Amino acid sequence: MKTYLAVGIGGVIGSCLRYILSLLFLSDGFSTFPWATLTVNLTGAFLLPFIMFHPAIKVRMHPLIGSALTTGLIGSYTTFSTITVEVVHLFQTTLFLAIIYLLVTIFGGLFCSFLGYRSAQKFAKEEM
Repeated sequence: MKTYLAVGIGGVIGSCLRYILSLLFLSDGFSTFPWATLTVNLTGAFLLPFIMFHPAIKVRMHPLIGSALTTGLIGSYTTFSTITVEVVHLFQTTLFLAIIYLLVTIFGGLFCSFLGYRSAQKFAKEEM
């Protein structure tokens, strides 16, 4: 039961952070490029492997906190469903932007995930 509560609390925090970020970009629906969604997904793609693969974080972090951060916070902070809706909308309005957004989301996410992993490894070596 504690794990469910931890994931739920992390989820509330991640959802609120995502909403705040969307307000910062002052997006007026789907009429502009979806910078807020791209930003949350790329930063989430960096943070998740950083947390999961940093040896010091893994050792020191309580499993409940780990579940709250990874599944809860980052899981609710990032979004796949919004990406799909935005890609469909961009395809209907600007094919070029839709393709760019999709490619940057996929390959940028993979690159940020790799950077998160490598950064965790680098910080771990520096701490030794």
